[in-house]
Amino acid sequence: MLSSCSDSIPSGKESVPVLLSDTSNKASCVFLAKDEKNNPVVSWTETDSTGNKHFYFANWDAKTQQFTPGVAIPIEPNTSIHEEGMPKIAVKGDGTIVAIYETSVPSAKSRFGLSDIQYVMSFDKGKTWTDHRSIQAAVPHTGSRSFGNMIRLDDGEIGVAWLDTDPGDANSGRPVKFARTNGKEGFGDAILIEPFACQCCRTALSSDGEGNIRVVFRDLLSGSVRDISVSSSADNGQTFSKAVPFSNDHWVIDGCPHNGPSVVSQNEETYVTWFTGSDRKGVFYAALDKNNNMILKRQLAPNGRFVQLCLMPNGTRIAAYNASYREGDTMYSKIVVNKIDGNAFLEKEITLPRVHAAYPVIQVEGKENVIIAWTDNDKIYYTQLNTKTITDITKENVAQPFTGKESPAFPALEVAKDPVCGMKINDQMTGDTTLFQGKIMGFCSHGCKEMFLKDPHAYAVKQ
Repeated sequence: MLSSCSDSIPSGKESVPVLLSDTSNKASCVFLAKDEKNNPVVSWTETDSTGNKHFYFANWDAKTQQFTPGVAIPIEPNTSIHEEGMPKIAVKGDGTIVAIYETSVPSAKSRFGLSDIQYVMSFDKGKTWTDHRSIQAAVPHTGSRSFGNMIRLDDGEIGVAWLDTDPGDANSGRPVKFARTNGKEGFGDAILIEPFACQCCRTALSSDGEGNIRVVFRDLLSGSVRDISVSSSADNGQTFSKAVPFSNDHWVIDGCPHNGPSVVSQNEETYVTWFTGSDRKGVFYAALDKNNNMILKRQLAPNGRFVQLCLMPNGTRIAAYNASYREGDTMYSKIVVNKIDGNAFLEKEITLPRVHAAYPVIQVEGKENVIIAWTDNDKIYYTQLNTKTITDITKENVAQPFTGKESPAFPALEVAKDPVCGMKINDQMTGDTTLFQGKIMGFCSHGCKEMFLKDPHAYAVKQ
């Protein structure tokens, strides 16, 4: 009876991954938020056999320790389904649900197409929804708005950051903008945070409980350097400081990483995780002081990607990322969870062997638990994890000092560019691989790999 009243699972119990999505549909874009009572809320997308797109959300049930059945959110037929700019939800302090999603129309005027971020709101827990509306409905729009992210602010409203289009230079760096809701009126006017950022990586936001907001994004610096920058607001998003780069990766790449950061804040400190493909590649963690100066930087994994971060009530940080590994001629991907507590860096693998798990998201549940969700072979899974079970010392804690000669996470590739889209790739910058006629073919993303597998001979001939 005492156990059933606890808000945490027993520390010795291993949770089994639970299938969230419909087995008959292709699912992706899982996202985790919090409701007005700080309980986890999950959203995800599904595409049925006829090509119709569906968007769902579900609430966490503390009694059953599972998510409730999904509730549909209305989206438009031209909604863009991709992990970096996925549809997602946030819940206001009064319980109002806000859902955003990207729409896209191909255009010869811009390589990014004509895209916009639309949103709908529900004031009755998802039973009914408002009409679709542009996130900047009052502003004429002829370019691209995409890669948005959002959180609940400390005053109960919703803040959103996204990448916009510079009308004077639509094919170069993109402006980072921020807007916030105002009651039932929806989103207000946008604030420019940075005029020239990397073109296609997700943005990230945090709020520390005292009205301080951080917007973190992959910047585009002089010389095609794709490092991470931060901008802060001390007034709940009314104004923002000048964005400053801090990651010091010095990653130079002629292309877009399609891999954005994650951020949480508390007690005048900000914690950030991100991926870099620089000489010392992988997923990293950093702590910033109240002036956005980096006071700690650590590599979490050289073979990790798509890292996400959450903050426990006691201040411990929990990060989740997917890490690639090879068995024979096959590449696999597992989900690894890191616990960062003071100077201790601990880890735990949570997926079964020989899976293709990727794009994890993580959210706090109760005092000691987290919910982690991810995509694997077009299905969405999630699990509940007690953070006390994260006890393995990370390899980075016992590794020798970095020499710049670490082995690459991926095997040697047959070609130096993606055979589908033509993006330049190498052993250190590869989104996925497959074996074709005894040769390792590399791709910038899982999407390009899927296109290749539909007709590999056609793409192979081009090479």
